[in-house]
Amino acid sequence: MNPSGENAGTAARGHKTRRLADELRRGIAELRWPGGRLPTEQDLAQDQQVSVNTVRRAVDLLVQEGLVYRRQGSGTYVADRPTGLAAGYAVGVVVPSLTYYYPRVIAGVERQLNAHGARMLLRCTDWDPAVERGAAEDLVQAGVRGLILVPTLDRGALPSWLGELDRGGVPLVLAERGIDEPATPREFVCSHHAAGAREAVEHLVGLGHRRIAYLERTSPHTAPQVRAGLALALGQMVPGTEPALTRSLPRWTAEDAEEFVRDAVARGVTAVLCFADREAALLVGAARRRGLEVPGDLSVIGYDDEVADLCEVPLTAVSPAKTEVGLRAVDILTGRIADPSSPRRQEILLPRLVLRDSTGQRAGEGLRCGGEPALPHRTGGLPPAHDA
Repeated sequence: MNPSGENAGTAARGHKTRRLADELRRGIAELRWPGGRLPTEQDLAQDQQVSVNTVRRAVDLLVQEGLVYRRQGSGTYVADRPTGLAAGYAVGVVVPSLTYYYPRVIAGVERQLNAHGARMLLRCTDWDPAVERGAAEDLVQAGVRGLILVPTLDRGALPSWLGELDRGGVPLVLAERGIDEPATPREFVCSHHAAGAREAVEHLVGLGHRRIAYLERTSPHTAPQVRAGLALALGQMVPGTEPALTRSLPRWTAEDAEEFVRDAVARGVTAVLCFADREAALLVGAARRRGLEVPGDLSVIGYDDEVADLCEVPLTAVSPAKTEVGLRAVDILTGRIADPSSPRRQEILLPRLVLRDSTGQRAGEGLRCGGEPALPHRTGGLPPAHDA
């Protein structure tokens, strides 16, 4: 067999193995096998129309995950759950996007649910609050034991319809929501985006930057925390200093980024924190078209760390712990299901700064390009932001 044929055969075997492992996980969750004893490998092979070797590899995966164990001479058995919960329950998960940020949160949720022998019922809302509410209600009607939600904020607050879910008695945990309401009794796991912005400022100030600007894509969720964290951190680290330029747009274009660079040059900016990665990449492109070097003339930090490494100048970026958010949300929810009377939990995870090529030491007193001198530092009110 030629190498390409051999690789294709290996890939096909791997696909069959994963597919069978998924089917076995579903069977465990649904209590398909009374007594917790799986059928023999020969019976599974015949029932699933695969080879015994494929069954053996699939069972090996479940053994590694701690879902089943082999008893010599007796067979394969479902392992006891460390939480004391019976297998077979489902958890509903509602997220706004399957293409940006939340896939890693979902991966964390799925991994931890698998470890508990539970299954995930996933719904995506595409940022539509009406779809979001209907999805949560449908999952409750489907009989889920708990919910993990990423709701759209209503003018900066959690939506009121969450109270109706509470009356239904189904426990829920919020993911990446809750920190904006300090008095909320709801359980949540979220990233401390203001602290992430602070770490970015610490890095830039340590490199000698004082004229730091902020560029954001308008968002009622993450952007306000990032903006507030930057302003507070800059004022504390360089007393009396404010962001040199702040601008927010619902969607940035290359032309918008070029205008921002022109204003940054005029104000002597040497570094910019951008929410999010896409906007940071637009800014880098605009700066380079103007003849500026990144990071020689302008240091740039992105936020989210989703596509930061794909920028023409790989971006230093603030990276929230997305997978860990999913893992911790499951831990809180399964704990609530196992012991409804236990103390409520709220967890806040600190993002980390991933250093790449877009930040460096301040080169001079401010940006200069095409003979334009940097203007002296001006204090006073910040330019108005246009956030929702």
